[in-house]
Amino acid sequence: MSIKKKAYDVLIGKKPVIRRAYVKYKAMGISAFQKVAYLGRLYLHYYILGDKKLKHFSEKREKLYCKGSESGLSFCETPEKLAEKLCAFDTVSFDIFDTLIYRPFAAPVDLFYIVGAESEILDFTEIRQYCERKAREEKLEKDGNTEIDIDDIYNYMSNYAGSMYMRAEEKELKAEYSLCFANPYMKKVWDILMEKNVPVVITSDMYLKEEFLEKLLEKNGFTGYRKLFVSNSFGCSKYDGGLYEVVKEYLGSKKIAHVGDNSYSDGEKSKEHGFTPFLCKNPNTVGNIYRPDCFSAIIGSAYGGIVNTKYHCGLEKLPSLYEYGYGYSGIFVFGYCNFIRKIRLETGADKVLFLARDGDLLQKIYIKLFPEADTEYFLWSRLAATKLCFEENTLDFIRRFVYHKYGDNFTAGELLEQMDLGGLKDQCSFANTVINEKNYRLLSGFIYDNKDKISKLYEPLNIGAKKYFESKLKGCSKVLAVDVGWAGSGAAAIDNLCRKWGIDTEVIGVNGGMNDSFAEQPNASEGLLQAGKLFSYCFSQNHNRDIYLTHDSASGHNIFFEMLLGSEDPSLKGFDVEGEPVFSENESGNAETVRLIHQGASDFCSDWIDRFRDQPYMMNISGSDAYAPFLYAIRDGGRYFSHVLGECLFNSGVGTKEKNVRAQI
Repeated sequence: MSIKKKAYDVLIGKKPVIRRAYVKYKAMGISAFQKVAYLGRLYLHYYILGDKKLKHFSEKREKLYCKGSESGLSFCETPEKLAEKLCAFDTVSFDIFDTLIYRPFAAPVDLFYIVGAESEILDFTEIRQYCERKAREEKLEKDGNTEIDIDDIYNYMSNYAGSMYMRAEEKELKAEYSLCFANPYMKKVWDILMEKNVPVVITSDMYLKEEFLEKLLEKNGFTGYRKLFVSNSFGCSKYDGGLYEVVKEYLGSKKIAHVGDNSYSDGEKSKEHGFTPFLCKNPNTVGNIYRPDCFSAIIGSAYGGIVNTKYHCGLEKLPSLYEYGYGYSGIFVFGYCNFIRKIRLETGADKVLFLARDGDLLQKIYIKLFPEADTEYFLWSRLAATKLCFEENTLDFIRRFVYHKYGDNFTAGELLEQMDLGGLKDQCSFANTVINEKNYRLLSGFIYDNKDKISKLYEPLNIGAKKYFESKLKGCSKVLAVDVGWAGSGAAAIDNLCRKWGIDTEVIGVNGGMNDSFAEQPNASEGLLQAGKLFSYCFSQNHNRDIYLTHDSASGHNIFFEMLLGSEDPSLKGFDVEGEPVFSENESGNAETVRLIHQGASDFCSDWIDRFRDQPYMMNISGSDAYAPFLYAIRDGGRYFSHVLGECLFNSGVGTKEKNVRAQI
């Protein structure tokens, strides 16, 4: 056994908790110095501080990138410019993985989770890594090199762990073939070289066999190369330099460029053997430090891999708002839509109502995922709901229009205008008085004293709304009313109005999140949640309670979360007597913001579907995983929200005009 292998066993291999953390960190492609420093920190926590499970150990991570778009870190020269440089060489050699081809995971070994799932083998990932390492050690002792193929690995697994592991080999090959996809940047470079008839070879350190790699390359559009050199076919590697000598011997004395992502194997060693290296960035090496560390293992790695390869393939510099949609809205929208479908099937609902305006993007993605679904973009707003439910819930009307507004420098007359009760100003002796903490009861009393008049003024609104409800709910015995959050008041109001108007439709609410522990009425929805009249995806008091205790509406978290779904549609004021909607003036300045966020979210959903179309279980994303990027941004102090959303306009409350809210936490 080599000194290096002995050192590995002594320092890392004997302590599973250290080995697990180290292997995960090493997979990020960091330098030798970083590996040693990281191992030192692991030893400090384990041996000196007595943290045997590393509960108090955390990987050092960068704060979220707030100096522009993250993709700008990897955007450099165009594929055309790189291809032009490569055309000057007699032959171009390409690495395969993380250069020509990507896996949709933040670390290559995480693909083994998929193999374990489809083989139905517990702890497959750990066993698979251990057996590969031991198989290489055996090969070194026997033949003096560590170059093995996948059969060698599974033969060792069968002998060491049991014969049932042999069935996983086919699953692994199937997963590699299904999940791997072309690097879009290098695909453009490749196509240019093929068009110009530049000779190309492929040089890879890999345990997968040559025949399989040929099929994988062909599937992803990489054809026309002269020869494929795989380390396990020649008993030497790029890492030890031997494979470069094999390539040189095959090509003869020629000017050769080599393109790859590893600074040592593809950089230093290729140069040492007479090649001219062109290093490309490994997306995970660049991007992992910015990805959340609060995900579950499989979904977190898949999320990281998809986002990293999107941002850091080098093809383009994406707008920050697009990245917000892709990296933050996308996983929430995708997971939420699958959750909505689950609730629809459980409850037997006939139709899904996506409440305006937060339901705009949700409905579009839901239809993309489930085109056969019966859905409706249901025009709704807190303003319309508050007025329609005036008689049934006068307290809520006063709370929203008076209690939440005093101190905002509005006069009584201005507040009456916001209620669409301007006709009562002449009867209000204090219409020109600014409503504050000392006198707000004057306006509350005025509303109670004029309940009959107000009900009469709202009668046309009720007539029109009833017509609208009847047209949208016709033939439905049960519907879901979907909203972003927070108390479930939208679904509750629609349900109450159906009863009031004799519409025989039960309404069940589905929210992205609920009132948090900092909300003014944190317990408002508990009865409906417990009774199954309301469901929450990301968090509530009785699930994902750590998020419930972290999410802080008082610090603006609701606003930033709502921006994941924000729509440029105008807000609903109400309905005319014929049932036609009446809208408020549209928010100005947010149209481009909304477009970019929606496009990013939609592209993420498309990419997730493309990557995992053969793994339907990967469509199940928990509420805690969907919230993880948002939670990470909160823990980072909210700088990212300020950076991305700082100039956006938000409505401050029911019925108020828009105002510029600086995105800070």
